Amino acid sequence: MILSSLAAALAPANLLYLLAGSVLGILIGAAPGLGPVFGLAILLSMTFSMPVEGALIFLSAVYAASVYGGSITAILLNTPGTPGSVATCFDGFALSKRGEAGRALGISTMASFIGGVVGVLALAALGPLLAQASLLIGPSEFFMLAVAGLALVALASKGNTVKGIIMSGLGLMISFVGRSVVTGERRFVFGTIYLEDGIQFVPMVIGLFALAQAMVLANQSGAIAPLKKSVSGVLTGCMDVLKNPITVIRSSVLGAVIGIVPGLGINAANFIAYVVEKNSAKDADTFGQGNVKGIIAPECANNAVTSAALIPAFGLGVPGSSTAALFLSALMIQGLQPGYAFFTSGNDLFPTIVWGMLFAQASFLVLGLLGARYFAKITQVPNSILVPFILSLSVVGSFALRGQMMDVVVMIIAGVAGYYLQKNGYPLACLILGLILGSLAEDNFCRAMRISRNSLSIFFTRPVSLILILIIAFSFAWPQIKKHLSKAKAQKVQ
Repeated sequence: MILSSLAAALAPANLLYLLAGSVLGILIGAAPGLGPVFGLAILLSMTFSMPVEGALIFLSAVYAASVYGGSITAILLNTPGTPGSVATCFDGFALSKRGEAGRALGISTMASFIGGVVGVLALAALGPLLAQASLLIGPSEFFMLAVAGLALVALASKGNTVKGIIMSGLGLMISFVGRSVVTGERRFVFGTIYLEDGIQFVPMVIGLFALAQAMVLANQSGAIAPLKKSVSGVLTGCMDVLKNPITVIRSSVLGAVIGIVPGLGINAANFIAYVVEKNSAKDADTFGQGNVKGIIAPECANNAVTSAALIPAFGLGVPGSSTAALFLSALMIQGLQPGYAFFTSGNDLFPTIVWGMLFAQASFLVLGLLGARYFAKITQVPNSILVPFILSLSVVGSFALRGQMMDVVVMIIAGVAGYYLQKNGYPLACLILGLILGSLAEDNFCRAMRISRNSLSIFFTRPVSLILILIIAFSFAWPQIKKHLSKAKAQKVQ
């Protein structure tokens, strides 16, 4: 079965679908505001006439390459191509400003490849088992996962924990604008129809990062990085990844686990992996200044999510993300039904898809390494040319998803606000994560309350939920415990 499925994945037509999907995915991912959901939604109609193996291999390549592609503009322009590349900006752009854009792109390409392979292996080896285990997570666990994510990101803003909590709260408040998914009640809409759908996430991200960065560059002369005759360091970046196996393994496994849990996805994985790595590092103060682990962790995690998110989608028919839902649609369009039998039916379909997903990772690895040297030259373009280019991408990216000018207005407001917040030391990562996790927290809190008949005991009687509460409490207490232990150790030495 393995050899026959490998032969099917290597069929000339499937390889052509693989190459086309990889090229399109990188272009879509690198364009701010588009990303994998947009790419899969637009290209899904192209798969109707394809054979099932070709269709899923094509979509796998688009998905994997677009998630990777988001890191290109994140590193070069401090403008995340996808919302799942926001945390990559922090250290990736810092390296670009030091003239090491080639090295940063090499890191992101290799880390994305390894993370993607781990996600595919998780799908292949653990699909049936973990698809069933994911059902053990209920509303109370989802709510505590959201709270834990917000708390950890706020704590990671060392020296700015209070500002981090404020920004997390602001992100939550913005996420509550619009109609409640649970009750249908309108909140903070001020009589406008536009706000009934809530503040859109993509224009907010583009404004906070792309437009704010354009405003910063507009006040500076020259280019982002020093001018060089050639761009180098791509292979050095690849070696940086291989020299940090613990970071790679930890972040890839974390990304795979997050992918299996429905509702989190690459946006949350990107941040959570960055925060976990920063809190685990001895040189945490260097994060945000070009620490290679600050690129490795988020890129391993978000690419591991891509395949792992398909485990509950293929195994249970429960999509773990918007992109997984589109994969599920493609599966059903081809006349296939998700479920345990999909993994164990005895035909070559599932192994062929796994091979195709592995080849999708290899495809963007080759394209990324070959193109990195040319991508990196963007950082040497004068700011006088680059700023109008970023502004154009910001407007087009904000408008493209829904075709509404109000999304462009939101982007502009977010950009101005992001510029001044960043200038005054407020961590934008906390605001973004508040936006990502706000609806997840609210919806699951309401469901948990209904299940428990408005009793908060549900959060303490469910084992996973209680463990998460203890983790949050320990995270807040740890700085003081660490301080006390250091003081005690110093007294013993004396």
